[in-house]
Amino acid sequence: MGPNEENTSQVDVPDLSGDHAGSLDGSSSSGEIAETIVHRVSYVRRFNRPSGIESGERVELELGEVTGRLEDVRVNSQSLFDDADHHVKSMRFDVTDRLSNHNELEIQIHGDGLLPRLTGAVNLWIVTPE
Repeated sequence: MGPNEENTSQVDVPDLSGDHAGSLDGSSSSGEIAETIVHRVSYVRRFNRPSGIESGERVELELGEVTGRLEDVRVNSQSLFDDADHHVKSMRFDVTDRLSNHNELEIQIHGDGLLPRLTGAVNLWIVTPE
């Protein structure tokens, strides 16, 4: 049985826009063009271990599309990433054995000439074995 909406919880990753950072198109909140060009971004999100996980169930992290090149994906400072994954449009990682009660997800993206950002969703799936 594959993941479905009944057994998933989503990890929302905040965007970078805001008065202190300027918008993602390089303009500040006052309409001026930002002088700093963003080459790399890191999204960080803290989350608790999903509750109600039964014996044999797995927790998978699904990462949607990014603009730029994905450099690393880490859970609790442990890399999930393989160098071959840099240009994959979306991917999934089994994070079951890396989770603790309190967790930190970090996604690092390099611009490669583009403004680096997440464009797809980031989800945690609880997968029940078939």
